[in-house]
Amino acid sequence: MDSFKDPSEHLSEHPSEETLKRFVTGVASSEESRAVVTHLLKGCAPCATKIRRLMEPESVAGGSYEKALDRFDQELVATLESALDPSPAPPDPHPRPLSRHGRGEEDKD
Repeated sequence: MDSFKDPSEHLSEHPSEETLKRFVTGVASSEESRAVVTHLLKGCAPCATKIRRLMEPESVAGGSYEKALDRFDQELVATLESALDPSPAPPDPHPRPLSRHGRGEEDKD
């Protein structure tokens, strides 16, 4: 009944967690990388699962950035508001019409 055994049981020693981390991040030596690939090609499901887990991005708690973002938004709005002139100049009651060249009437050729 050997056909029902886990195929990874017959594999040689599994790479360490640290070796798999180096492999996933691309800093493993060529010898380590070759050993990991060879091991995976032999069909080691547990190591393939570990590699998939290591490649997943770490989850970030949704609320962990909210306070900082709110503060940034408030500071940005305050900065923008303070940069604006609080009393804009009133519109010119007698604007000059523009000529064909985009200048006032007195600037005609």
